[in-house]
Amino acid sequence: MTVVRRMILVVAIATGVVCASATAASSLSLSPTDWQSSIISIAPSTDAVTVAVHNGGEVIQLTTEPGHTALIPGYRNEPYLRVTATGEVQANLKSPTWWTNKNMTGSGAIPESADPAAEPEWSKIANNGSVSWHDHRLHAMNGVPADTNWTVLVTVDDMPMVIRGQLTKLPSHGPLLELLLTIVAAAAIVTLGFRRAWTASSSALLVGAALAIIVAIGGWTATPSGFTPPRLSLLASVLAGVLAVACVVLRGSSRRLKVVSMVGAVAALAWWVALNFSSLTAVFIPNSLDAAIVRFTVGLGLGIVVGVAVTIVVSGGFTDTDTDVADHAVVESGNVAGPA
Repeated sequence: MTVVRRMILVVAIATGVVCASATAASSLSLSPTDWQSSIISIAPSTDAVTVAVHNGGEVIQLTTEPGHTALIPGYRNEPYLRVTATGEVQANLKSPTWWTNKNMTGSGAIPESADPAAEPEWSKIANNGSVSWHDHRLHAMNGVPADTNWTVLVTVDDMPMVIRGQLTKLPSHGPLLELLLTIVAAAAIVTLGFRRAWTASSSALLVGAALAIIVAIGGWTATPSGFTPPRLSLLASVLAGVLAVACVVLRGSSRRLKVVSMVGAVAALAWWVALNFSSLTAVFIPNSLDAAIVRFTVGLGLGIVVGVAVTIVVSGGFTDTDTDVADHAVVESGNVAGPA
């Protein structure tokens, strides 16, 4: 593949990423947050349903026991969501709330067919007796002060139930340990790179990409039904992993090809770090892994990016790597001179 074709491929991938980013930004995608939304009371109490709030109030989940029903009204008191006695979860496509809650800001377009007074048009969205939805009364939005009380009304077995809670702003996490990890990782890679630049860099990228993939999968599995999983984070981590493996496979190839694969791996891992950078200071992180593990991986990934980038520069683009083939210095004419 020529250099021109490679450039065209990079531009095409970048265009696709930009389009995917724009789409994901407008959808129900969860993000790290310092806000906490907690339930204060449920009245009357019942064993027919359980209610939980996740990720700082971005998700509220209601689960019914078999044989029980639940109806969730919308912002205009219209039928919005319901769970039948058989566990089927349905959404009313005529509900304006259904369309308003399509994104995190509530700015989604409401079609003319949506009418709170119209006969409900129920559509099946799940069949497990559990429904998760985004409710703009429960999470942080512009202009919403801390310590704000909220109320959600639900009908369980034709009986009204009131869920009351509070939205609170928590102090951010201090990323001192993660930043120290970043510095130590970067310094270790640069130090090892003085003697074995290619091995140190490719090995570090393999470790960083593998951990990034694990964290991205954790974010995917933690995404509730109806919400957009972290596709870009998984894409960036997998891309970093593929290019890191390419660095190992291409170890004996030409310097240009090796440097391209190494720079690509660094860029992909840097993209993943950028997508997850807010996790370093957030209290709540939407991931099935512990928040400390996510922060550790992001801090380590940042250190690997910095360390490998510095190693590439210091080594002169791996002009004298630690392989038998590449131990030869590449002169400006393109000829290869053997060691003296």
